[in-house]
Amino acid sequence: MHRMMSSAVALLLVFAAGSAMAASFDCKKAANFAETSICQDGYLSSVDSALGREYQKALANTADPARLRQLQREWITERDQCTSQKCLDKVLGSRVTFLENYVNVERDAADKAEEQTRQDQRNAERHAEEVASAKRTADYNLAKEQSRLQREQEYLKQSKTAVASAAPVHPAAANLATAPQRSTPAQPLAEKPLFQRMWQTFWSGPAWKYTLLIGFLITCWTVWLHHKETATIYNDYTDAAITNLLPAAGVIAALVMRWLELPGLIQAIAFTTGVLLGISYAVYATLRINQGALNIALVIITKLTIISVFFAIIAMLVGSLFSNSGRRKGESQARTAARHRREAKQNIAFIAALSVAYTTLTVWLCRSPEFTSIGDCLEFERNPEMA
Repeated sequence: MHRMMSSAVALLLVFAAGSAMAASFDCKKAANFAETSICQDGYLSSVDSALGREYQKALANTADPARLRQLQREWITERDQCTSQKCLDKVLGSRVTFLENYVNVERDAADKAEEQTRQDQRNAERHAEEVASAKRTADYNLAKEQSRLQREQEYLKQSKTAVASAAPVHPAAANLATAPQRSTPAQPLAEKPLFQRMWQTFWSGPAWKYTLLIGFLITCWTVWLHHKETATIYNDYTDAAITNLLPAAGVIAALVMRWLELPGLIQAIAFTTGVLLGISYAVYATLRINQGALNIALVIITKLTIISVFFAIIAMLVGSLFSNSGRRKGESQARTAARHRREAKQNIAFIAALSVAYTTLTVWLCRSPEFTSIGDCLEFERNPEMA
């Protein structure tokens, strides 16, 4: 009995202590259910007291006290809408958590805003630097072009002076010289060579497409004749290797001479020599192992078509590795560099895949799957035995 009385007294003391805990507002002015419940319930009163302490702490550390006060007033309006102690418990608990993290969240937001401002400033400086660099490049190119035009004008002026001083002066010509002259349009300094004009006309129109289509059809016809054993494209692996390596050697020699900064004429001679040797050997090998003018012509055209298309595509892919496209509109410098790296990897993959495919095709077009001596390839035999 004495133990039961002690327990009851302890419970009463705990209840009295909980009821006596002060809320964060004056309970005498409690005017609604929320405030009355907080004043009457010890647990809610203790939570409200903790809320008040966290509010004062956040108010002392915040960078914008007016905004925090406004948020607190809005929360009080939300709290006063509760009609049960469960709602009050949830609202008070979430508010205490919010106030505990308010200063840290505010600082994180300020740090992010400051970092974004610095990033925007760096981007603006980088953009201004790129614009200035582009302007300097444009000014340099403009000055270079103006200097070139000025030199051309001086050259024309000196040429006219030299011609005028060398020519005899007749009275009639002197009268014509004193007469007012009509302005004539400026003539070009020199007309392009006929071969260059024909080459530009060929590539600027559809002629190259027709040529490629005709070469493709002839190639298909020749491959069909090759597998019917009526014609022979490559006799063996050595024949195919010599036919392809001679023009490749010319290209490599020209590139090495360009790297050594030798004159352009020497580079052109090396390249032309390799190509002409390749064509000469292709014609020689075709005459050696084929019969009939039609078969010989078809095989020669097929070899030149396959080799020319392969080397042209490889040249374009290799050239694209050293000539990156500029920045696209709205693209950052980092994304441009990443895009260039992706394009370079793709081009290298295309070069490797095309080389493997071309080698496989060349092997498939060889009559005898073996290597022979170079002497056998150069030995002329007008009446070959068809395999």
